[in-house]
Amino acid sequence: MKCDRCGSEIDPGEEKEYLGQTLCEDCYKELEREFAVLRHMEKVRGEKRGNRILLRLWGNKGGNMKRILAFFILTILTTMTCSHILLAQELKTVKVGALSPHSGLNAYFGLSVFRSVELAVKNINEKGTLGKGPGILVNGRRWRLEVVSYDDGGDPAKSVAGMRRLVEMHNVPVIFGPFGTPATWACQEINMQSGVLFCGMSASDLSRKKGNSLYFQERLPAIYWGDPMAQACIERGYKKACIVADVNEAYSSWAKRFVDKLESLGGKVLGFETIDSKAMTDYHSIMTKFKAKSPDIIFLSLYEDPQALAASHALDIGYKGKFFLNSDWGKKAEKIVGLDRLEGSLVEATQWMFYQAHPEQDKEGFLTGYLKQYQDTYGYIPAQPGAHIYGVVYMVARAMEIADTITDPYAIREAAPKALQEGNLPLIFPNTDVLENGLIYGAPDFLLEIRDGDYKLIRELQVPREVLE
Repeated sequence: MKCDRCGSEIDPGEEKEYLGQTLCEDCYKELEREFAVLRHMEKVRGEKRGNRILLRLWGNKGGNMKRILAFFILTILTTMTCSHILLAQELKTVKVGALSPHSGLNAYFGLSVFRSVELAVKNINEKGTLGKGPGILVNGRRWRLEVVSYDDGGDPAKSVAGMRRLVEMHNVPVIFGPFGTPATWACQEINMQSGVLFCGMSASDLSRKKGNSLYFQERLPAIYWGDPMAQACIERGYKKACIVADVNEAYSSWAKRFVDKLESLGGKVLGFETIDSKAMTDYHSIMTKFKAKSPDIIFLSLYEDPQALAASHALDIGYKGKFFLNSDWGKKAEKIVGLDRLEGSLVEATQWMFYQAHPEQDKEGFLTGYLKQYQDTYGYIPAQPGAHIYGVVYMVARAMEIADTITDPYAIREAAPKALQEGNLPLIFPNTDVLENGLIYGAPDFLLEIRDGDYKLIRELQVPREVLE
């Protein structure tokens, strides 16, 4: 059964009848609100007859005025298009924060985050979280979201300053960002005392272990993919490996886990370099040392741009082995290096890369739709973190509706698991729950192999829930 007003599905027994129309609860509440305004003006009143409520004019006199007023009331309550226009005009605003680098070396990632928050908010304001918009329904009325942002330049100290500014100047209950583990850890030091819920974009396993009850972690810790990656290398005879890892804890711990597992399976690590990819612009010397050791594979535990640069420089000096690329690998890096130069290399990927390579696997079309809207709006393909934060905005907006509050961060956090468990949000990454430690859980990763200029699925990867709780 569908609502005659918004077209959404209605569970049996949950329908409301009005003037011969079948309405969902949200649409019926909007009509009740319209009626409440007229009743407050003493223009109409309700009268109970049996199990029905009749809408009547306030007085019994009035002649032509009575007929004119009746026509006026009928027009308000039955013209659905006009009702939506009235609601749009009357929407109140709740501000949400976006904290990420718009400038500096990580601007591509940070702007992808900020602009993806903007897109999600735009779509929610137009259609609602469940297609019953506009905006979100909280405390019996509709609210529109407004994004206020802060450019932290990728500096953790500025991330802290930005969080304080967004809370003190704009009174935001939730902040999307910051980007990166160092900035996330810095903000975890102040967010609870500031009374703000935030989603730090960190892939570190330590981020979820700090006892912060107002924190979401939108990516499963990367360290847990080290084991299946090492196993895949051994299965293919790639027993000798070299590794380049960023100093960021998430990337260095990921690489170390890979090393431990590879060696436990009989493999050997010939070289391990830890670098600051924000400052490193030339990998030729590192790759020359690696090439001399004749590894079967080089694991690049780096962000997307540095992965592309390191792979290109390895190929420049004549490296003929394989690469293991991590889940930050994307279309931008692919264009820089070229898939034809990466034959036989492996990729630990998320839906982001897998669905772009195989759109037919994107059954719901959420990633395809997001990418088209982003490109149409901003003119380029975003970085992967944008796709992650896009779904978190929907989750938080729906949690506000479930908790029936736009101001209480603890209530919004408590309602977040249910927002995912309902299974009705347009999520690119099909997460199904929020663990007690704040980790958003459920979406699998994928192990891919580059063959004939394409990505071939080896297997789906999933970390057991009990390991993460």
